[in-house]
Amino acid sequence: MAQLEQGQATLALHGLEGFDGPSDATRVYRGPRKPESLLAHLGHEAFRPGQLEAVQAALDGRDALVVMPTGGGKSLCYQLPGLASPQLSVVVSPLIALMADQCLRMTTAGHPVVMVASGLSAAANREALARVRDGRARVVYCSPERFGSSEFLDAVISRDVDLLAVDEAHCVSEWGHDFRPDYLRLPKAIERLGRPTVMACTATATAEVAGEIERRLGLREPQVVRSGFDRPNLSFDTVTLEGKGSKARKLALLEHGLLEGENRPAIVYCGTRRDSEEVAESLRSAGVLVVAYHAGMAPDERASAQHRFMSGDAEVVVATNAFGMGIDKADVRSVWHWAIPTSVEAYYQEAGRAGRDGRPARAVLLAGRSDLGRLVRFNQQRSVDPEAVAVYVAQLERVADPDGALVIDNPRQDEERIRLAIAERAGACTVEPAAAGRLSVRLNGALDRGRAAAACRVARDRGWRAYRAVEAFSFSTTCRRRSLLDHFGDRRAGRPEGRCCDVCDPEGWLPSPETIEIRPARARRPAAAPAPELSAADAGLLEALKAWRLDAAAGKPAYTVAHNRTLEAIAASRPAGVEALAEIHGVGPAFVSRHADQVLRIVASHPAAIGATSVRGS
Repeated sequence: MAQLEQGQATLALHGLEGFDGPSDATRVYRGPRKPESLLAHLGHEAFRPGQLEAVQAALDGRDALVVMPTGGGKSLCYQLPGLASPQLSVVVSPLIALMADQCLRMTTAGHPVVMVASGLSAAANREALARVRDGRARVVYCSPERFGSSEFLDAVISRDVDLLAVDEAHCVSEWGHDFRPDYLRLPKAIERLGRPTVMACTATATAEVAGEIERRLGLREPQVVRSGFDRPNLSFDTVTLEGKGSKARKLALLEHGLLEGENRPAIVYCGTRRDSEEVAESLRSAGVLVVAYHAGMAPDERASAQHRFMSGDAEVVVATNAFGMGIDKADVRSVWHWAIPTSVEAYYQEAGRAGRDGRPARAVLLAGRSDLGRLVRFNQQRSVDPEAVAVYVAQLERVADPDGALVIDNPRQDEERIRLAIAERAGACTVEPAAAGRLSVRLNGALDRGRAAAACRVARDRGWRAYRAVEAFSFSTTCRRRSLLDHFGDRRAGRPEGRCCDVCDPEGWLPSPETIEIRPARARRPAAAPAPELSAADAGLLEALKAWRLDAAAGKPAYTVAHNRTLEAIAASRPAGVEALAEIHGVGPAFVSRHADQVLRIVASHPAAIGATSVRGS
């Protein structure tokens, strides 16, 4: 449900709600099917490394595995051959925001591209499918769960599909760092579509995960394109903080870095929701325009935080790893990790969100050995044995129907997800995606204990290998760039365009953590402040503010103006001037410049009632 709400928010933010397709859907792409002759259609003059090979493979009808770093230009690899063919190309991605962004750019340029997504209105999806059926669309973007819709499948298979592009293909790997169950639909979908050419694209696949992508998707003698994992415009720094006062020094270092304009906009990744709230509040008290983002926030608060960061009203977002998938903000100047992430793959994917515009950017890891305890506990919690898998299968059997079928929620805990994956590999069940993000399970009546034991060992060993790899990277004394390239099997020399890393270029680093000045702690609000108590008069003011917000949104989602908690705080504190208004959490410079006069007039027109009964804010 959270993904659906976020998808709806993202589509509205991109202006795609009510979208009815390209303005020039009948554009003809004349000329030979030579890759170079197609570049001008997308406004490019030359190919980046690896793009020509990937495009040529698709034009030749050959499967391909395309491994390119974030920002390396994967999208062009399937967009060009899609536009070159009169047949239909299907692009599958879990990232609604990126699909919306690519679709908007291409349709604005008049290309015959449509998008089908849960966040769009029923009318917009019907129009998109109509364009698929009658041939006006050459490329259709969709999320993997669309293949569970008979209406979508009927529309797509009515056309001759000559290319299926799978973006973020590492999501098909059960043992990868970002497994998505809906990707299990794809092998059968490939067959339903008549086995078109398949292009699998990813930015973070190790050789092991790449092999699993090939097996899962059934790629046939694929053209393997590896453009290299290096991000020449990024510098990589790791700062080790240990001992008494290390948290205060870490926070001081983070504040110092983010107060430097060249490091903003920025993303700060934290390991827990609590850290996200606390770090955001500390940065806010230091004068940084910051928002927090994590899965524990209300949907409108998350949407508002994302909107403020994307629009520039907030320059820093402090978040868990719930933030980032689908975020296409090209001008992020720095990404900071408050704690060691769970794997090198997760680190590099998150760090790679900096500098997607090609300009200099930096990735900073603030590492402490105390972080390792959290990762050890995480691995211990994920560890399972064959007996635990057998118990899990028995639990499923008790709630299955007489035919052994049941539908379950998509497991949120890694331990349960791993048990289900092992049960499938051990022959106890088959798993398919179901509606509303759930899973359809059919029990086969037998658990092969030997295969279960082998799969348990694989899961355990991969978890600990990931732990050892990220520990080694975090505390290594060798070049950070070289360590990353080696991890992904890229033997080519790194070619930094500027500063490389703290090991190679220590002089380019921030002040030493031991000497940096620590700002005196200020009294801070609780990490999760309760809704303010509102008097009856305040409640009336709140309703007036909500009515004003509806008008100010001008048809866009309400969170693009302010979320509920911000309006509640305004109603409770009744600011008398711009400075007081600007102090309220959720009010940024853009809000002040656009709405301060109107909001202050509304507040002034609703005087507080003395001695009124308090009520909880809605």
